[in-house]
Amino acid sequence: MVRGAATISLGFGRGQMDFTFDPARFDVLDAGRADGPTLDDAAIEARFDDPIGSPPLAGIVRPGERVGVVVPDATRASGSNRVVPLLLARLNALGVPDARVEILVGGGTHRAPTAGEIGRIVGDDVARRVAVHAHDAFDAAAHVVLGETPRGTPVEINRRLVEVDRVVLVGAIGFHYFAGFSGGRKGLLPGCGSDPAIQKNHLLGFDRATLRKADGVESGRLDGNPVSEDMEACAALFGPSYLVNTVLDGAGRITRAYAGHWRAAHRLGCDEYRAAHSVAAPGRRDVVVVSCGGAPRDLNLIQSHKALEHARVVLNDGGDLILLAECSEGLGREDFLDWFVPGGSRATALKLVDNYRINGQTAWGIRWKSERFRVRLVSRLDPEVVRRMGMIPFATLEEAASGISAGRGYILPRGISTLPALVEASAG
Repeated sequence: MVRGAATISLGFGRGQMDFTFDPARFDVLDAGRADGPTLDDAAIEARFDDPIGSPPLAGIVRPGERVGVVVPDATRASGSNRVVPLLLARLNALGVPDARVEILVGGGTHRAPTAGEIGRIVGDDVARRVAVHAHDAFDAAAHVVLGETPRGTPVEINRRLVEVDRVVLVGAIGFHYFAGFSGGRKGLLPGCGSDPAIQKNHLLGFDRATLRKADGVESGRLDGNPVSEDMEACAALFGPSYLVNTVLDGAGRITRAYAGHWRAAHRLGCDEYRAAHSVAAPGRRDVVVVSCGGAPRDLNLIQSHKALEHARVVLNDGGDLILLAECSEGLGREDFLDWFVPGGSRATALKLVDNYRINGQTAWGIRWKSERFRVRLVSRLDPEVVRRMGMIPFATLEEAASGISAGRGYILPRGISTLPALVEASAG
């Protein structure tokens, strides 16, 4: 034991793993320290009464109208189980009974939620009272084409949202390595878009000439990010009626809420989130230990990759990157491993050129990182599967930390919600 050693608990699924380290060697980059007090129901409802860039719901919804509410799926912690009951009560008070409300779980190309997950997403009481449907991006008959974005993406949206009078988007704001931020316009596309529309949009994030991510596609960026700008164009053409987005702390409690216009409220939330969750890092180092922050952020590898994307920003080439991600639901898709063909990241990139799929680009991202760094994955995945993806498998953090570089390092306890802002030392 190093004299003066410190211990930090890092999220792993619904549990934790402890990491004992030398504070003189490791710095902790943790945006969770900026989390504010949690909001009670009255505080959330107060946001409904003081919307951003929009009239209040009473000025939008008419008695007897049909209202569709979009919520994220079980892979996204959003606090929707608290927001939706409050929203439903407000709609009831405005003359919209339960029978005129339907909820759509906007999971994009993800699997459908289970009955138990639906209860956790919207609250058990709401699940009993209101019709809840799971979006199916692969059902062509379930969508309506409303037009096309300037970048050529078909605005092909679940017809349930077209057939109601008003649409309310519920979600959470956080960093997204592709779209810049989650929440907002993502509730429609990819949340409730067709598979062809989703693939067309996400293809904007991959440069087929350079076989790399397209310029501007990065965490914490909206303007100049072609993926996000295309999503906003889709939402502008559709025209959602209202939005409620939250920010959660590390324990999944709501610390901020934004209500109002789908773009104005989301943009304000993103600006404040970026300011609160960016952490200065004085240069790259040889070791980074990163946790996704526990469940549900590390349910599968596809979701957990987002923590890798943040960690690599502050890691020297050839350095050690330890990722804690339980992956209790495996890789995230049954066909994900098919992208790990012989030939490394270039071979995966060429396969993307031939037949682009969103998860193929995530696979490319993992391969590219595993070629640039020594990625040590602490998970419940089959070790042979981990090796096939180019990473080094470990069952415990203690095992993964043995034999790493003796250089300086960083620890990111909440890697998905913490964006390192690299501050290089000035010359002279």
